[in-house]
Amino acid sequence: MSSCEYAPYNRRMRLLRVIAAWLAVAMVSGAPLDAQDGLRLRVRDGLIQPGDVVRLDVTAPPAVTFVSAQWHDQTFPLERNPAGTWQALLGIDVDAPIGASELRVTGRRAAGDPLERAFPVEIAAKQVRTRRIRVNPKFVNPPKTELARIKKETEELAAIFRSPSSGRLWKDGAVRPVEGVAVSGFGVRSVLNGEPRGPHTGLDLAAGTGTPVHAPTPGVVVAARPFYFSGNTVILDHGQGLYSTMAHLSVIDVTEGQQVAQGTLLGKVGATGRVTGPHLHWAVRLHGARVDPLSLLDVLNAAR
Repeated sequence: MSSCEYAPYNRRMRLLRVIAAWLAVAMVSGAPLDAQDGLRLRVRDGLIQPGDVVRLDVTAPPAVTFVSAQWHDQTFPLERNPAGTWQALLGIDVDAPIGASELRVTGRRAAGDPLERAFPVEIAAKQVRTRRIRVNPKFVNPPKTELARIKKETEELAAIFRSPSSGRLWKDGAVRPVEGVAVSGFGVRSVLNGEPRGPHTGLDLAAGTGTPVHAPTPGVVVAARPFYFSGNTVILDHGQGLYSTMAHLSVIDVTEGQQVAQGTLLGKVGATGRVTGPHLHWAVRLHGARVDPLSLLDVLNAAR
């Protein structure tokens, strides 16, 4: 093929790539797009970045009785609302790979093969700052006498997050645990006592010791005890893979196994564990992904 023949070929290929990119955006944004298998997906407009919480809305044929989604190594069910749309919350991990990822949706029927469709989801890069703080050296390089405790607690936490309540306990509309100003945001890169560490996987809210801490949305208390790094800690299981962790408390006011309503007193702000001063560290996990609590608030309150 001569160089003259290459020119129209290359133009056609560029046009095809543009059309393919537009179709990918249309599938994810919910713009009209015929689906041969009858599954359609809608998510919010705008960039999707690491740490984001995204509400999924899937439209499926009436014969579909169960819908699930697979995102990386996590598979989770969607819930059918009264309008007939299947919904769930998707978490984009703080360390999610940048670029295109695949969300696979499966709809099962009482008879016939399952309906399956893959939707491309583009993850955009997010700029974060670096914080340099000094803490007690034992929380950067723990003494050997504490290593067995730390290992045990790490295993306990992993077991908690692997076993979420199957039913939905959270509800649309949520509140901040405390009304303090955010002093350290989600995703900030940390340098502790001069040593680089991973991203900050929670939100630090400034508040004085003794400030009441409330449940942001209904759930069940699955942990209410001291941990080495997070100090006095309360973990809530909100159902469907959604968890809240409240760390560094001075006082714990709930017990494990207790069901709590939105606004229930969980404890009081303190400075226990690895801290530089009193504050509330609020962390959220969603189907294993470490996500920004403020993004969760935005999603839950946007639906009201």
